[in-house]
Amino acid sequence: MSPRPLAFTDDRILSAAASAIADIGPAALTLADVAQRTGASPATLVKRFGSKRGLLVAVSRRGVQDVTEAFREPRREGVSALDRLEDVLAGLTGGIKRHEQMAHHVAFLMMDLTDPELYAQAGDFTAALRDGIRGLLAEAARTGELAGAGAGAELDELAEALLIAYNGMMITWALQPRGVLGDRVRGQFRFLLRPYRRRLDP
Repeated sequence: MSPRPLAFTDDRILSAAASAIADIGPAALTLADVAQRTGASPATLVKRFGSKRGLLVAVSRRGVQDVTEAFREPRREGVSALDRLEDVLAGLTGGIKRHEQMAHHVAFLMMDLTDPELYAQAGDFTAALRDGIRGLLAEAARTGELAGAGAGAELDELAEALLIAYNGMMITWALQPRGVLGDRVRGQFRFLLRPYRRRLDP
């Protein structure tokens, strides 16, 4: 007899927790909030994650996995490496609809900066994001789509600039929330990459 499937998978619980953090913030979050969103009992969450802090660490760790997997997903036919880069980064902002949600993400970041385990996870998240950006830039350079940048240090610097632009646009949008955040990210990336694509234009 095969084992019974878990009624409340970790993935479902962590998705609900991430959504709750965005809506009410990490400080106000309780295990009861997450339990209400999943139908699981608070006791189930304690058994799985040990405490609210354990749940926050798990959410942070899952965020690293999500970023890594997003960049590893196969590209659709006809989608270039730079278009894929825009798709991934715009997609990562998809859960942020209101500036209050960005405030809650910043509150989580403040926790990251003071908790050693969360800080390590935040560093892994940033590294995964930078590596993903650089990987697609390198692919674009190999195919000739990225004509103005070479290999090595130049691609490293461009990846770092795009990472900074991505993080900066989220804060800028939170302060002046015009339009859809993902569209703002796309627009900023197209502007920054325009000099590197210009030689390919007819």
